[in-house]
Amino acid sequence: MILPITAYIRKSIHVERVFGNFFLHIKQEKIKDPEKLKFINDEHSILKNQLDTNVKSDEKLNTLFKSLKNINAKLWVIEDDKRLCEKNSDFTEKFIKLSRDVHFLNDDRAKIKLEMNNHTGSKIKEIKEYTSY
Repeated sequence: MILPITAYIRKSIHVERVFGNFFLHIKQEKIKDPEKLKFINDEHSILKNQLDTNVKSDEKLNTLFKSLKNINAKLWVIEDDKRLCEKNSDFTEKFIKLSRDVHFLNDDRAKIKLEMNNHTGSKIKEIKEYTSY
């Protein structure tokens, strides 16, 4: 018998997991394989139920979510484009720009997720520190 695992996570991870991180929402829109989609939908349903139980949604959180989803949608396209470059051995300026865009968008994601954690009173926060550019 497999038992569910209970773990404390940052609220931003929970929100993002349900609505964007690892691109669950985007996967629901993009993936067409019914078997894969079943797993994605099951995961979304379980996490959404827990989110609704544990995190009070409001306008600010909805706005942060929309920003996060927008960034994640851009990252999805960029990663697809990078894979095409890889497939075609195209490591020109296009590949370099795409790679750099990932860093900038991930920095924006980290800021939004920290703001979500602060807004929701999460005791666990993702703290990042990168070399300035």
